[in-house]
Amino acid sequence: MSESSSSRTKTTDSADTESTEDPLIPDRWTNNITYRQLVMSSCIGVVQLWWHPYVHDFRRHLPFLFLYNVFSVLFVYPSFYLELALGVVTKKGVLNCWDMAPVARGVGLAMIISCVFLAFSLGAVSAWCLSMVVHSFHSFLPWLHCAAAANPPCAARHRPLTNGSETPPQSFFFNFVLNLKRDGLNGGLGNVVPDLTVYYVISWVLVYLIACKRIYSYSKLVLFKDVLAFFVLVSSTFGVMRLHGAFRMFYECDWNVLFDSVQIWREALEYAFIQMAVCQGTLIMLGSHCPKQKQVLANTSMFAFGVSKLSCTLSALILGAAHGALYQDYDNSTNIWKGSSSSMILWADYVARIPGSQVWSALVFFTLFVLSVCSTGGMYILNFLMTWPVSKPRIPLAAIVAIVVTYIYGQTTFCEDVYFAVGEYPCVFLRICWALTPFALLIFFLSGLTSCSQTEGIAGWALVMIVLLPVAVFTLLYLIFKFRVRNIVGTEK
Repeated sequence: MSESSSSRTKTTDSADTESTEDPLIPDRWTNNITYRQLVMSSCIGVVQLWWHPYVHDFRRHLPFLFLYNVFSVLFVYPSFYLELALGVVTKKGVLNCWDMAPVARGVGLAMIISCVFLAFSLGAVSAWCLSMVVHSFHSFLPWLHCAAAANPPCAARHRPLTNGSETPPQSFFFNFVLNLKRDGLNGGLGNVVPDLTVYYVISWVLVYLIACKRIYSYSKLVLFKDVLAFFVLVSSTFGVMRLHGAFRMFYECDWNVLFDSVQIWREALEYAFIQMAVCQGTLIMLGSHCPKQKQVLANTSMFAFGVSKLSCTLSALILGAAHGALYQDYDNSTNIWKGSSSSMILWADYVARIPGSQVWSALVFFTLFVLSVCSTGGMYILNFLMTWPVSKPRIPLAAIVAIVVTYIYGQTTFCEDVYFAVGEYPCVFLRICWALTPFALLIFFLSGLTSCSQTEGIAGWALVMIVLLPVAVFTLLYLIFKFRVRNIVGTEK
């Protein structure tokens, strides 16, 4: 009798232990990397080192960075925490986590569509970077000097930059990497560049082998690319300080641009969302794998926020300093274009100025290549994708997520779910932001509808609406089903 009771006691104790002490969720990435490192790594990518919309403009560059950091605190960090918490509470992916509020099922599909556009864009960037890595192994960097076959003409350093001419890095990148037409999309997209086509295919093959076949430990690759990225950033920060003209962006910035139009405010907000990987589904997926530990969600979100701000701000200042040095050489406008090419040209110009330029060129562009492969047309198409379907839908999607959690599911209920999941209750600042910021986000988004008058704006907004279409469709279907069921029940009564 005593033996049977003792055995029952042991069985009951073991069952209680299993029910009260939930084991950590199995680490699907390998045990060489912690969950916190993985979330932080999602905020260290090629977007942070490459996509800087106003690096070409001294007047707007620093005011834009200021707005970016302010919006990151007020809007983006609460959304970042909220998406992680969604994964923590539901333990499901981006498509299935909306069981808590079926009316919002289309949000997950919209996030995936936006992420697909981003993946195609980053594939093109990785092809550019791989091409620059290959060119770095020449006997000398080919963009150090002007090529005789350059069209339009290239201006040598320390000579006036005439109208229509280009600096050596820009001339090389446009003529010998992109084979770019200078008349935009007039007359078609231009010719297919065989080298870039091969590099693009190589990039996607590597993505397939890494992400799908796990040919190499993803955790080791994440650690490698994060360490490599910060090594390049820290080294470049010290190197760029010795360049003449590096501080030009500080005394040529114009803070009055903040009052000229709302466009720079809206672009800073879109930029802040994309830099933190918000509204692309990654954070919800990572949240679903969160281990059950106290304060793991708050600390992880804060560390990831700090890492993202540090990497993005450092790279923006480095490229701004390189632009100042380039301006110093020509004592004139550098004719750098706005968009995806400006950062590539400024990175190329920076590595050409420092000792061991070939080694640093290979290292910098290899770093960008690794980041783009781990994150993941022509330049005009790439600029269009990054400006419209990749960036703009994130604002309304973040607003919808906050509205669903706060006003449909219930903010108090959601916070209690977070507490039961990881033992922490979201702070007052986050709860206030979730309640108030969605309306400000929607106002920012709607203010951009004035650009529909232009051809590019019409095409851009069409793609934005395609990304957001699943939200409207699933909401409509849910409401029809709900009212139909209500009418049937009312008829039976």
